Amino acid sequence: MSHGEMSFDDCADVVQRVWEFLDSELDAASAHAIRQHLAACEGCLDRFDVDQAFKSLLHRSCGGDVAPSHLRAKIITQLDTFHQTS
Repeated sequence: MSHGEMSFDDCADVVQRVWEFLDSELDAASAHAIRQHLAACEGCLDRFDVDQAFKSLLHRSCGGDVAPSHLRAKIITQLDTFHQTS
């Protein structure tokens, strides 16, 4: 199943794609499905809130500097690993 076809009924799917959602990198249907899941799932909403606060802190602290793509990929991988083990 492609990412565009995901229903996001599974919390693992939402957690895996939340950074793309925060960065507005998802197609409209996927973003809508994640919004619906977050509205119905308190656990995922809590994780989303933490990730959103972290992203906001990074933005304020970095003064709008853009991280290199390899650094962004490494951070996302580490966050995914953290979410899978917690």
